Amino acid sequence: MKRLIVLLLLLFFMILFAHAETDIDHLVSLDLAYSVTGLMNQGWGIGLSYEEKILKFLSIKGAFGHMTFLTGIDDVYCTSVNIALFVNYYPFGNGLDKLYISLGNGCDFMNYFGCGEVPSGTKDTLIFITSKIGWKFIPVTYVMIDISAGYKFVVVDAYNYSEIKRYTNAGPQFGLGFKIFF
Repeated sequence: MKRLIVLLLLLFFMILFAHAETDIDHLVSLDLAYSVTGLMNQGWGIGLSYEEKILKFLSIKGAFGHMTFLTGIDDVYCTSVNIALFVNYYPFGNGLDKLYISLGNGCDFMNYFGCGEVPSGTKDTLIFITSKIGWKFIPVTYVMIDISAGYKFVVVDAYNYSEIKRYTNAGPQFGLGFKIFF
């Protein structure tokens, strides 16, 4: 616990004193939320995204994620694929950092398999809309921190397995992301 506090304090001071100014046109990021969800459910996951500035105040972002994990049913696994597209508005127009407002949509495709009682419908599809507000800043060269809050609305769902809501993270979302830019 003491080590975590020291690391958080170090990160805080890096943010205060080592801010690098630059105009960024594109970002590649690794999304570890899929890894955390997968590991918490005896599985694995990974997510990737790419963001490109298209106008002074606008960017477009594509995201892809994959997880395989154990569900709440004994010996039943789920493979999940997520594809999403977002439009981000940057009111300060300085590139892909500082305040942003985001709106996007996407799909979660779920497939159930295993030795246990697999749900009668072995596939689920969720279509969602996500709104988000956040702040990105650069503490050190080539690294960006993204703090955000938003809400994920599920518009269309199959819900063959009712507990899948637990894994798709619908509802309020809070995030802390680390991004790499070139």
